[in-house]
Amino acid sequence: MKEKQEEKLYICKPCGYVMKESELQDVCPACGLPKKVFEQYKERMSPGRSKILHLDLHPIAVHFPQTTLVFALQALLINLFFPNFYPEILLGTAKFSAVIFPFTVFGAFLSGMIDGKLRFKSVTTPILKKKIIYSTIMLIASFFTPFLAWKGIDDLQSKILLLICGTIALICGIVLGHAGKRLMNIGMGGAVKIWGRKF
Repeated sequence: MKEKQEEKLYICKPCGYVMKESELQDVCPACGLPKKVFEQYKERMSPGRSKILHLDLHPIAVHFPQTTLVFALQALLINLFFPNFYPEILLGTAKFSAVIFPFTVFGAFLSGMIDGKLRFKSVTTPILKKKIIYSTIMLIASFFTPFLAWKGIDDLQSKILLLICGTIALICGIVLGHAGKRLMNIGMGGAVKIWGRKF
């Protein structure tokens, strides 16, 4: 049986937006310039790598710890300044967010390692090393949050400790976001082996 032919890709020369031939319209959906600015584009990565990276698993995964962290920090800060304003709801939100936070960070960390390996065939490049260091710090900070929250965060000391862990994680998250945004649309060509499989 004949293999299904890969659909041609086209790139908008001015803005770099890439799309399949079947998705071509009269204008570029990103910058709005006419269709004539598109030219054929050849994907440098193997189809397997490209397909997995186009799922955007890591960019999606990083939203979970970010959201969880923002909820926890907001709830804690509001409670600190307005202790009588719905304390059960705010502290409940902070506690729940703090308990699930390390799991979301670990998911983002794991997806980031896979993304880095697929994108650059190595996780030891200078930017990825920097990302791994900050991710590890964020992961360590996140490990403390469920223990602090589980015993209760009604006293000031527990709230402050949770805020410190959360702030460390937030700073790491901002650094990681700035480093990661520059890596979104680049990567090494060809195929790569992960866990004995070629992608």
